[in-house]
Amino acid sequence: MTQSLFDQMKQLFSAVLEREENTQSFSELASQIREAGAAVLAARQSVALAKAQHQQDIRQSKRIAENIADLETRACEALKKGETQLAREAAEAIAILQDEKAALDATVEAFQKELSQLTENLHKAEFRLRNLKRGERTAMVREMVMKATSHGATMETASLSSAEVSLNEIEARQERAALADQAFRALAPQDNPKSVVEKLANAGCGAPTHTTADAVLDRLKAEIEPKLMIENQA
Repeated sequence: MTQSLFDQMKQLFSAVLEREENTQSFSELASQIREAGAAVLAARQSVALAKAQHQQDIRQSKRIAENIADLETRACEALKKGETQLAREAAEAIAILQDEKAALDATVEAFQKELSQLTENLHKAEFRLRNLKRGERTAMVREMVMKATSHGATMETASLSSAEVSLNEIEARQERAALADQAFRALAPQDNPKSVVEKLANAGCGAPTHTTADAVLDRLKAEIEPKLMIENQA
């Protein structure tokens, strides 16, 4: 009789202890979900800012292209009027703008791929967060039901099952959080030195790496010479 009473008291104390641990696990899980939600929100804001900056770069490239076209038109008019010095100044400006546009276009193209990957990773993280919140709600409802239905000899089994559910949810959350952190880890840009290529190009070995004013001026002269010949013949 005494042993039976002792076993019942031990079972009761064990069940109370397990319920306290389970409550602590839910509290920790809720805190971790809040942290994950804040991280996803920060990632969403960062991606939105990156998209805005990307659109600014695209518009800047278009403005540079318009400036180049305008300068080329004016340089041609200057050559027709014999204003060689003005045409050269325009050609120098065109050369600078063409190099600037080429560098900007390369940056835009490279970032477009990274931006697509970041957006995809963000959507995955948001989906995982929604699933995590649904899992938390389901686990809490299941816990309340199990507490209401567990009694007597089944109390220990019910508490153990509830604790296992909590542990599985926490482990699943930790795995998803680790994947989300890995997906949004900032990508370090890779260096791509070109000093040797530029030295060779400057020495006349291979195609030039930068547009020069002389090259622009020669191209413009070649474009207007046929027109000038026709006008002179007329």
